[in-house]
Amino acid sequence: MSIDNVNLFNLLENTQIGVVIHNATGVVEYANPAALTLLRLSIDKLKEKSLDVDSWEFIDKQNRKVPYHELPIAQVLATSTAINNRILGTINKDTDKITWFNVNAYPEKYKVNGSSPSFVVVYFTDITAKISDFSYKDIVQHSQDMILVTEAQNIDAPLSPKIIYANEALCKHTEYSLEELLGETPRIFQGALTDKASTLRIRQSLIDQRPCTETLLNYTKSGTPFWVQMNIFPLTNEFGEVTHFAAVQRNVSEMKFQSEQLDKRNSELKKIKQNLESLVNHRTSELRSANHKLEKLAYYDALTNIPNRRAFLDAFAKSLNFAKRNGHAMLIGIADVDHFKAINDSYGHGFGDDVLTIVAQTMQQFFRQEDAIGRIGGEEFAFCMVLTSPVSPRQLLDRFREKVSILHETHPPLKGRQVTLSLGAVYVSDLKEVSIKQLLCDADEALYRAKNKGRNTIECECYDDIDNEGLEPCEDGRAGTESHSKPHHVT
Repeated sequence: MSIDNVNLFNLLENTQIGVVIHNATGVVEYANPAALTLLRLSIDKLKEKSLDVDSWEFIDKQNRKVPYHELPIAQVLATSTAINNRILGTINKDTDKITWFNVNAYPEKYKVNGSSPSFVVVYFTDITAKISDFSYKDIVQHSQDMILVTEAQNIDAPLSPKIIYANEALCKHTEYSLEELLGETPRIFQGALTDKASTLRIRQSLIDQRPCTETLLNYTKSGTPFWVQMNIFPLTNEFGEVTHFAAVQRNVSEMKFQSEQLDKRNSELKKIKQNLESLVNHRTSELRSANHKLEKLAYYDALTNIPNRRAFLDAFAKSLNFAKRNGHAMLIGIADVDHFKAINDSYGHGFGDDVLTIVAQTMQQFFRQEDAIGRIGGEEFAFCMVLTSPVSPRQLLDRFREKVSILHETHPPLKGRQVTLSLGAVYVSDLKEVSIKQLLCDADEALYRAKNKGRNTIECECYDDIDNEGLEPCEDGRAGTESHSKPHHVT
């Protein structure tokens, strides 16, 4: 078979690429059916436009009208060189929608009676879908609103819709990286105070494949709560099938707080004219506002301004679940300020409060943002770390103990009086069968051993796995650690 057997004119007539041929003066001599369809013009109208150069109406990607001398046909005629991959658009006057083309043009010459007449071949394809997708993605990625996209399958737990995209704003606000979110479910942002009724309404909307709007209490990776107003809606493919869900979220915590303050002020103004019933309503509103504030305070220790026991246990539970899912090890510990009662008795409770506050600040500086820390009672502090790479538990714990032991050298409120800690910890690489109570009890027992060794020391128990059977309860009711597999002590 030879190329000479191919009917090139039939090829032009049947290709989906638009082809327009101009003569040396720029007048259209030929246009194939694809070109006429893409330009929405008849051959006569197209030839008329080529006779009036000012009638061409093309725009560039900045929506600027392109003058004739910048069009590929004019540039090829002026320079006799090819033009490649110019992006031009036309506006449909009936719908105001833009059709985008990738345009190429080149000069062509041939011999006729010894002379070389020239013409210009312009060919182009419709790239509207490609241009639109890129623009939308760019807008979404840099939006100040938090945007999340999930699959539309597996609405019910435990699988749930998986996250396939999160923009920069969402990652920044929630403190999760994109890699941490991909494959997870939106439930990763929910916590103990997330409204169950709201989540059930969202679930029903997903099942019905319809949009919904909710205001929800979510949590960052470090456990900080924040309010979001979210708009969830289904995304469909070209066949009208729902393939994904998108959620556009906005942090409305400040707005919610301002709304509460405005309600309070309005209630105070109405007090003057209202009767006893309105006064009762006002008191009820104040109580509701106070409950909101108490709800916020419920997660932080008032003295040290670090998470309290409740918040620590919540963050601990999330860290434990994350470590189990990803096969990471954990280090859990309890630190106790040595001779704290004697400190209070000798130097006063004000000095004791300064000691606790400075130790808490030191913990915040020493541990990573993703680690869970908290004051769990009196002079006791707790911490847990998800370890994604091998570390030496003893070196890490000893660095912290040493850091506290020299605080009196740099903190004037301590007045040169040394403060020390006893630390008990447990390092676990196999978390399949362990529980929070069990790990805390192990750390507590390690702390007890550290104190018996003279204080200002560490006691760390490392083991590969724990057998829950045969556990004996501690005196305070927490799970014990009498039965361990492969334990060894690091002191």
